Amino acid sequence: MIRNFVLRKHPLFFIFTAILFLKFIFTRSLLFEGIDFFQTLFVELCYLFILFGLIELIPTYKVKKIIYLLLDIFLTILLTVILVYHNYFGYIVTIHAFSLINQIGTIRDSIFQLIEPIYVVLYIDFIIFLFSSLLSRKKARNSSINPSYRFALGVLLLGTAVSALLLYTQKDVEIANSVTGAKKQGILTYEIFGVKKYLTSEAANQFTAVEIKELPEIIEEVKEITPLEKGELRYFGAAAGKNIIAIQMEAFQDFALNAKINGQPVTPFLDSLKKESVYFPNLYQQIGPGNTSDAEFIFNTSLYPRDMEATSETYGNKIIPSFPKLLKEKGYTALTFHANDVSFWNRDELYPALGFNQYYDKEFFGQEDVIGIGPSDEVLYTKALPELKKLYDHHRNFFAHFITLSGHHPFQIPDDKNTLNLPESFNGNIVGDYLKAVHYTDEMLGKFVAELKEAGMWEDTMLVLYGDHFGLQQSSLKEPELALLEELLGHDYHLLDQLNVPLMITVGDEHLSEINETIGGQVDILPTVSNLLGLPLDYFVHFGQDLINYPNNLFGMRYYMPTGSFFNNDIAYKPNEGFEDGEAFDIRTLETVQDYMKYEADYQRIKEILQLSDQYLNSLPEKEK
Repeated sequence: MIRNFVLRKHPLFFIFTAILFLKFIFTRSLLFEGIDFFQTLFVELCYLFILFGLIELIPTYKVKKIIYLLLDIFLTILLTVILVYHNYFGYIVTIHAFSLINQIGTIRDSIFQLIEPIYVVLYIDFIIFLFSSLLSRKKARNSSINPSYRFALGVLLLGTAVSALLLYTQKDVEIANSVTGAKKQGILTYEIFGVKKYLTSEAANQFTAVEIKELPEIIEEVKEITPLEKGELRYFGAAAGKNIIAIQMEAFQDFALNAKINGQPVTPFLDSLKKESVYFPNLYQQIGPGNTSDAEFIFNTSLYPRDMEATSETYGNKIIPSFPKLLKEKGYTALTFHANDVSFWNRDELYPALGFNQYYDKEFFGQEDVIGIGPSDEVLYTKALPELKKLYDHHRNFFAHFITLSGHHPFQIPDDKNTLNLPESFNGNIVGDYLKAVHYTDEMLGKFVAELKEAGMWEDTMLVLYGDHFGLQQSSLKEPELALLEELLGHDYHLLDQLNVPLMITVGDEHLSEINETIGGQVDILPTVSNLLGLPLDYFVHFGQDLINYPNNLFGMRYYMPTGSFFNNDIAYKPNEGFEDGEAFDIRTLETVQDYMKYEADYQRIKEILQLSDQYLNSLPEKEK
């Protein structure tokens, strides 16, 4: 009798408790291995009980139902975003990412491709509600039902007690892997801690001016670098006085170089250019949630990006020491070319903060020959070259930073632009589409270099080519696609294959030819390029090292690997909850390394390096408005 009374008084509570509990069970089953019914009950429903208890105090049934539905809609969208994001990036996104919702329009094609049909299960209840409301001819419920305050307060107190216990026991627990954290702590607890970290990140300790002056030596000490004298540095100044063209290749992975399909090279131009370049086959991406914009930031600063938000969004208002500013002191003009909207990822703030004299975005390039999210690479190079020629003809040194777009996910190169003939097995899947996009990128690069030579600019140019981030996410590929990659690579597609991006530096009239096997990250590009330019970095705060002259390396990665992940000359390591339960891979063979305990000092050192970088960024002064 009591149970029937409670059910009759609070039907919406039990309906939406069941609905949302099932949605969390469903979501967790897609995100995590294994389903724990009671864990889900404990870590997810406690917060809902707080909200439900408050809702149950509302006396009006109709208002109560609307609020329940709105809460259901919000949580369903949140769970969908988490699933879609994890599907491609392998990371559990935090709720503050909704602040970037204005960027969805630009990448909507990528988002739509990542939405799996099974996600419709999350929306079944809305379909049922819609049909029931359309089919029902009954009068609306009496709007003056008196709630049971004892029941509502009991639910509220239960939810508060359990959530307080959960937050208290987990507040000091550091779990490096976002997926493990969300599984163990609960999706909602993970989101709460994510928001807390986001709101308090700016309050991190800052360096004093004296400490900043000492920072370069501290970084060298932590990284265990012994500086060489200028006379000992290989290739120091080999490109001194050259104009610099750096091209950040969208979603370009290293495995594409030298790859062949039925004897046809995927990147014939780069394969040829490599013979007269310094090529680094063991370079790895280090971007955070800002993706392409983070790669731009890393290249121009040799600093680590943020782990929870796009660095350009957080630090675009800062005065940032940078590569363009170093070059300005040598009389260079710094330009950046990106055919997308400059406001995307807050680049209209980032570019001035980095010291670029001028940026060229879609307003300059127009809407001609659009591929995916912007004008084609062909348009990018064709329209940019005359701007560089003007500077060249006036004997003005320049640094031009190009950001390509045509290789952007979901890799839809028009048929009339594709010159890569693929077997039938590669057609109609993302691996084939990706290879076509890489091939097109290579073809347009070849055309651009030919035009530089024709314009008489090549011999006075240092060309820096590098990939910004992966294109093919290991966890989002289906078995047939993984089989195609295995056929192409000669081994299973590995996490390190995914994160490995190319770096190639060509000095027009020097014909340097070297394959440098040093392990490196994107933070190392600036110091390496600076060595070739003969540009000392003695008092410039940076976290990379010259890969030509300093072969012993240690660098970190976060976001796409858990915080605390590192690469050294032997292994790539990623923690799980902590160091002891992590995974390590041989950097050369990709085999799993079982005994990695001797590298714990590197784990501690990389956490210190990341903290130093964050603290330094927080210490930078803001621009005057």
